[in-house]
Amino acid sequence: MKRMKQVLSVLLAAVMALSVCAVAFAEEAPAYTPIGDGDLLHTEGETIYNAKGEPVVLRGTNFGGWGIMEDWFCPFEDPTGEETCYETLVSRFGQEAARQLFQTYRANWITETDYKNVADCHMNVIRLPIWYRNFQSDDDGTWYRKEDGSIDFTELDEAVALCKKYGLYIIIDAHGLPGHQNDYDHSGRNKSMTLFDDTEAGARYRAVTLDFWTEIARRYKDEPTVAMYDLMNEPLGTNITRDKSYQQAFWDFSDELYRAVRAVDPDHIITMEAIWAPNAIPGPDVYGWENVVYQEHLYDVSNPQILNKMKEIEQAGYNSPFLIGEFYPRGVATFDYMLSLFNDRGLSWTTWTYKGAYKGAEKSPWFLYGSSKIEKIDYVNDSYETIARKWGACLRTDGDCFARTPFADYAALYAQGAVDEAALNSFGMVNSEGPLSLRFQMLLSKFRAIVVTIRDWLRKLKTGDLI
Repeated sequence: MKRMKQVLSVLLAAVMALSVCAVAFAEEAPAYTPIGDGDLLHTEGETIYNAKGEPVVLRGTNFGGWGIMEDWFCPFEDPTGEETCYETLVSRFGQEAARQLFQTYRANWITETDYKNVADCHMNVIRLPIWYRNFQSDDDGTWYRKEDGSIDFTELDEAVALCKKYGLYIIIDAHGLPGHQNDYDHSGRNKSMTLFDDTEAGARYRAVTLDFWTEIARRYKDEPTVAMYDLMNEPLGTNITRDKSYQQAFWDFSDELYRAVRAVDPDHIITMEAIWAPNAIPGPDVYGWENVVYQEHLYDVSNPQILNKMKEIEQAGYNSPFLIGEFYPRGVATFDYMLSLFNDRGLSWTTWTYKGAYKGAEKSPWFLYGSSKIEKIDYVNDSYETIARKWGACLRTDGDCFARTPFADYAALYAQGAVDEAALNSFGMVNSEGPLSLRFQMLLSKFRAIVVTIRDWLRKLKTGDLI
């Protein structure tokens, strides 16, 4: 298996390199034009505009793992989610010391270099996943505060300032909310969704979430760098197949959140996540939503499936823009087809994800930057000093551990709006120069599908999701 992974990594890198050669690539780095007051975004029909009336298509990446870690690509190990790690470190070292460890991690996982790297890839947006525990010490909504009593938004303020400096919009993405908005580890803890429960606990979590978003919207209501508020990442997770009785509770709470934000910020775009299908969330007319962008995440296994998703989006009749907030071509789906299709249809998109750390990550098309050299912490046994070291300068992209992946050049090409017509016309099975045969491309795609599927099964066996 190890040898197979090595061979696959080389072959996939070759495919990426050859595909990039198929379409002209502008190597010159873009100039950094800071976001200004005229850049505040809003929607009209299916298009996003800035305040100057210019149409804007957002193309960028996620800073996954910054606000909330996932063990498959971050330097900790627990497939059930970060919350147990957080609670364990608090119990071992105390609240403030544990907080300092996580701040050390975030300060090194993403630095100013990373914002510059994204801008140099001709991208114009970063989706920033956050966790309520970045700002609150418990699930009762106790805010971390500065000495003057104000809420401590220092880290988020810095992210906004760096986006502004490098001409990048930022999407503030609530990836993990109190009570957990889905059953997956990336909400903090798997199999723990209670946010939509008709219980006293569920009501309390919803109240805390309303306050959480009210304060964020109040903080950034006048900030044009903020493209939109992403209220709940992958709510319910599986398009309500877990239990359809949650659907109305989810819809009603989405409206509550919308109105809480609108009460303090009437101008910013709000993005509503439909995740796997447009009908997972109501159209804007149902509740009277305005200035909204709908969002889907695409992890489909074939290009025809992706085309069908595009048709579903077009046929939804929402008369609103759509954002593909996360995507990855699993199975025999291909990046050239996905990205060409998004650009051809004028959809905004953000790749999942910017950087990652595991064996072979520096060659993985999951990331723009990857590393095989990062140590995972043992949060039960490692000393405070050891964790601080493992979450320290070694995590910086501009250090000795991370390397730019072949996918970074590929993403930069499409961030400039490229469309490979040949790929579109052939379901991505050949590209414009045809450097590889259809059979060879399919063979490589099948190998990739097998490896990804096995990895997913192993992870699901660990968490019990496969049973």
